Amino acid sequence: MFARTSAAARLLRCGGARARAAGRSRSLSGATEVAALGIPAQVVVAAQAATGAPWWLAIGGTTVALRVGMLPLLWYQLAETRRFGALRPQLAAIRDECRAIEPPSARAAQTLLRGWRCCRAASVQPLAIMAVPLVQIPLLIWSLVGIRRMVDAGSPLTEQMRAGGPGWQRDLTAPHAPGLLPVVSVALIVGNLQLATAGTRSGLFLAVRNGLQAAAVVAYPFFVALPAGVFACWIPNSAFSLAQHLAAAASKAASRAAATTATATASTATATAASSAARGSAAAKVP
Repeated sequence: MFARTSAAARLLRCGGARARAAGRSRSLSGATEVAALGIPAQVVVAAQAATGAPWWLAIGGTTVALRVGMLPLLWYQLAETRRFGALRPQLAAIRDECRAIEPPSARAAQTLLRGWRCCRAASVQPLAIMAVPLVQIPLLIWSLVGIRRMVDAGSPLTEQMRAGGPGWQRDLTAPHAPGLLPVVSVALIVGNLQLATAGTRSGLFLAVRNGLQAAAVVAYPFFVALPAGVFACWIPNSAFSLAQHLAAAASKAASRAAATTATATASTATATAASSAARGSAAAKVP
């Protein structure tokens, strides 16, 4: 009897220790999560203290500074995309060779595997084509969640946030009364998606674009309820993306125009040379 009681006591003590350890682990995990989400607010606070800028400008400025810091990643993505484009003939040949494979799942798997090997043999990283979205989207969500916590009613900065906006929206903790900021945000989302998929003929990409655009429009009532301070981060970020897309489109157009001009010049030079050779041959035949 005593032995069974002692064993039960030891089991209870062990279970209690495990429960306390699990509780401490959950507390530590929660504290780590809170600390991670607080980093965007700490960056904004540091920027505002260093510059003395109003809060809305400090939030927008740190967002733009983050995007500027990501430009080397964008340049890397563009370079890898150009190199990937040079492999299109080989990738098209792989797709044609795998066309007869059945079932379709095996065909897709084999096409992807051989395409991947082709890219890696040419020292091209296919995942780099998605480098910016893979980094930018999680960073945007992280920043928005951090700023959202920063402008919440229970934040230590609540009083300062209530007077930290521009003249037409002083309170960054309250939703924008006319609802124009959410409209601008949705318009920027749609514009970025349109520019990002301009010229593509992929049904998958177009379906994803249409789905995301529809989701942005459907979520508008949720956006209207967000504090205005969230849009001080969201709108500059989306505007920066729009500027990137426009610059990339202008660069592509200039490259196409230069290539067209070079082709026309070469054709003109060839025609002129042929005409000169014909005249010379005709002159040589004259007695």
